[in-house]
Amino acid sequence: MNLSVTATALVVAILGASSIADAQEVFRARLSGDNQVPVVATNSGGRFQIVVNNGATAGEYTLRVDSGVRITQAHFHCGAAGVNGPVIVFLAGFHAAGWDVDGQWVSNATITDANVVNTACGATLAEIFQQARTGNVYVNVHSVAHPGGVVRGQLQVSGDD
Repeated sequence: MNLSVTATALVVAILGASSIADAQEVFRARLSGDNQVPVVATNSGGRFQIVVNNGATAGEYTLRVDSGVRITQAHFHCGAAGVNGPVIVFLAGFHAAGWDVDGQWVSNATITDANVVNTACGATLAEIFQQARTGNVYVNVHSVAHPGGVVRGQLQVSGDD
């Protein structure tokens, strides 16, 4: 008797099949000018969180920017800490004049595989989140004064930050 199969069957019987299918994974990033390459001296900061469905085909996210001045856009980029990389998924913007943001900027927004604009870290969200688990994806918020990015943070599985 395979105990793993038996345990899985027991969990499905107790919780119901839909609970297993709806399992989720959470990724977070703390955003700071100190994480930019090169470092940006700024009073801005922020947090990003995305809840990813079990198949990693979609994720619902929130983005908070504190003391953001003329914020123009935000993205996932493919790159390790200390390395600049290409945009792979748009999260917010582009607005050339920028917004002054102090608090939650984007909430209850969803990305899917269709939002992948560059395959540098994978062609699907599942591949991108696998790269995030190994430290190769970051969230970058851009501003008028810092078009290359004003605050940034590596995307990590919740609990790893």
